[in-house]
Amino acid sequence: MITYRKLSAAGAGKLIVAYLREHQLEPEKDARFERNGEKSQFESGDRLNSYYTGRDARGSWAPDMSERIANQLGIDVTTRPTDEALARLFEGKRADTGEKWAGAHANREISGIDFTAAPDKSVTLAAEFASTKAEQALIWSAIHQANDRAMAFIAKEIGIARRGKGGVSYNEGGDVGWVSFRHYTARPVMKIQDGAQGPTAAVEVLVPGDPQAHIHNIMF
Repeated sequence: MITYRKLSAAGAGKLIVAYLREHQLEPEKDARFERNGEKSQFESGDRLNSYYTGRDARGSWAPDMSERIANQLGIDVTTRPTDEALARLFEGKRADTGEKWAGAHANREISGIDFTAAPDKSVTLAAEFASTKAEQALIWSAIHQANDRAMAFIAKEIGIARRGKGGVSYNEGGDVGWVSFRHYTARPVMKIQDGAQGPTAAVEVLVPGDPQAHIHNIMF
């Protein structure tokens, strides 16, 4: 199942980061991008293992994100997502400089769409109560693969731009990018609206959540 919510560019990017990181501190190291303290251009067992068993609230860039969209958003896909870069993106700004996104519609109200993918509850319980770490890793690998394929399909469908005017228009293929965060439980939230016509924010309720594997995919 996939649900979606729009992210307001006028929102506080740091608060969105805190929610997606599950209020954990930004990681200092990540085996997906570092080995022995240095970046590596070669695939390693550490990176592959971390990809399937460690992709969680630290965040991971979309697989095979194109160079064109990464450059437009100021994303360095060879490094882990940082709190500062993510907060800027969630506010409709470049990850590297904090400048507003370029284009005819620079004053965007929406910075992204959160496509949240969740398997059936039985899959969550299978991963939660797996008899071995290897079995658990295999189940999470399947969840991630299904998520990546679903997001690739969505990207193909909505990653287009309409060109032309005066009754003559055509669709042109484009690029989108996203960042994914894996969560293990469904955290109860309460929706609070700022005035009758104001924006609505989902505020966490500090009570234990039920086991519910899901992945937040913030598409820019």
